[in-house]
Amino acid sequence: MEKLADYIRWIGELDFSAYPFREADALVLSAISYYDFSPVLSDGGEHTVSDCLPMIEAGEAKLMITGGDLGNGEIFEAAARSKRFGNLRITDYEDVLREAPPVQFCAMTYRAPEFSFISYRGTDASIAGWRENCMISFTKTEAQALSLAYAERVIDDGVWYISGHSKGANLAQYAACLISDGKWEKVRHVYLLDGPGFCPEVLDPALDKRIDAKTTRIIPQYDIVGMLFEPTVTDTRIVYSSLSGIAQHSSASWMVEYGSLAIAPQTDPGSQRINRLMNDWIESIPQADREVFINELFDAIEADGTATLEQLDVDRLSSLLIRLTGVSETTRKTFWKLPQKLIFDEEIPPIEESKTERFKRLMLDLRIHAAAFVLSGVILFLISGFLFELTTILIITAFAVFEMVLLIRRLIKKRSRFEELRGRFFIVIALLALTVILCFKEQAMFLIGSGIYGILCLALAYYAIGLGVKQKEQPFLRVLNFIEGSVIGLYGLGFLLIPQSIVRPFTVSLAACAALDGLIRLGYWIAREIRRRKNAA
Repeated sequence: MEKLADYIRWIGELDFSAYPFREADALVLSAISYYDFSPVLSDGGEHTVSDCLPMIEAGEAKLMITGGDLGNGEIFEAAARSKRFGNLRITDYEDVLREAPPVQFCAMTYRAPEFSFISYRGTDASIAGWRENCMISFTKTEAQALSLAYAERVIDDGVWYISGHSKGANLAQYAACLISDGKWEKVRHVYLLDGPGFCPEVLDPALDKRIDAKTTRIIPQYDIVGMLFEPTVTDTRIVYSSLSGIAQHSSASWMVEYGSLAIAPQTDPGSQRINRLMNDWIESIPQADREVFINELFDAIEADGTATLEQLDVDRLSSLLIRLTGVSETTRKTFWKLPQKLIFDEEIPPIEESKTERFKRLMLDLRIHAAAFVLSGVILFLISGFLFELTTILIITAFAVFEMVLLIRRLIKKRSRFEELRGRFFIVIALLALTVILCFKEQAMFLIGSGIYGILCLALAYYAIGLGVKQKEQPFLRVLNFIEGSVIGLYGLGFLLIPQSIVRPFTVSLAACAALDGLIRLGYWIAREIRRRKNAA
């Protein structure tokens, strides 16, 4: 098996009259399409692929792809220097990027004497592009409309191919399904390269029937993206990749063998499980809730001016987490369904609204909050001398038992194959080994215990600050929650940094703070009740 760049070097001196167009050529042209040629093509002109090589070498053409260069550069250089691809003319270059309403669209046409090839670019690193990606789960997008208009405009006489990778495949599918009959007759073949299909609530999946006879769908062995709203295409090819995991999504990594695609027997079992869980998660969310979730998530991301994924540094991510505490209940429920699905691997019955509201009232009830802190303070004081030893063993053992129960349940109930459960086998073995180590190695117990308590305190700090943000009508509790979050956050950092010799006094001081916090809350509740009864009287 060889990489695409090797294929180009092997076939490069044979033009399309000597060696007709084939599937691997579609991969090459789609990989090249990720370069930004707007500096020389945005005025409506045309250049050959080889003409653009100096622009690439000078760094004037940016690679518009999420995740960086995984082989596109080598493919472009080899293609530009070859007779087969270097003489192709790039025409009708169209590039649109706008934040509101969000749209990220790019298409170009490669022309040879024997054929013309439309290539739709996949998602770049823009937040607008990723937002529009997610929007296909609840609505038609502007990029889809632009893809259809583009095909209607550029297709003329001769032989035509339509293709795209990732989001570009979805655009190619949309254009091919809805293009007018006269234009469709001129299309010889469509290549869908690992892209999502149509959301059934938005577009009729039966549209695929029109294009099925002239369509080839190509996906990697470890496929995630191409299984979302999976297109129904009879001629679906699974190919080997030079990369592993989700990185196989890059078409530049796909392999060829003797000039044809290197066909794999089936998709990876691990990706099959992820696909099943992701599709179940999406199907469990009503279409209207998807819209709320996507809009609130990306509104929070863009609130501080973030426009690209590269701008999401640590500071912006921390600010984003704070902003997400203010999202609606719909978004929170939608978000938490995914980890529930990943952990339990089964459908979680929806919580009745009345129970949800009752739980929220209990969590915000001052008496319960106060009692919890007082009780936590007493418990921490009583076990401060063997805090890490006791709780670390209990937590690790509980995790080990939990994983074993899930493993046995899946073996009996779902009759899963070993390949699908290999990850859980390793987790159970690792947890059991860790439990044995902790029983005999005190230092290991301290390191793990300090990490557990540090992360727990930081999580509680995040929750307390989130409550403070919401309690705008009660200034005292708002300030108290901010103070509580700051203090617990400092203790969380302390647990990660302190030496073993001061664990006991450090824990005693935390116990005192927790008990004091609870007593203050209890006192505030008593004072509020007294005022309320006086006013009622």
